[in-house]
Amino acid sequence: MIRLGLDGVTSFSNIPLKLASYLGFAISIVCLGYAAYVIAGKVIYGYNLPGWASLIVAILFLGGVQLIAVGILGEYIGRLYEEAKKRPLYIVDQALGAVEERDESEPR
Repeated sequence: MIRLGLDGVTSFSNIPLKLASYLGFAISIVCLGYAAYVIAGKVIYGYNLPGWASLIVAILFLGGVQLIAVGILGEYIGRLYEEAKKRPLYIVDQALGAVEERDESEPR
């Protein structure tokens, strides 16, 4: 049942791909804020745990950049997929006054 729900969400929209991009941007911004906090902590209070802060900042920032890249690639592939389906933008159910009336006995 969970698999069916996930298929329903991911098969008919590009929203999960957009969420990956937004999450990547959010993680990168939070990481840059944390890097500023660590630098301020070092300058103002002299607090320093060698290697830990730079490692965490690097890991978080690169993780955010990877999520952004995955989101961009996913958006591109999602748009290609939508175009490859060749579905019309809309379906006309009935024409009013623009087309001559057809005989209903004619096959469509």
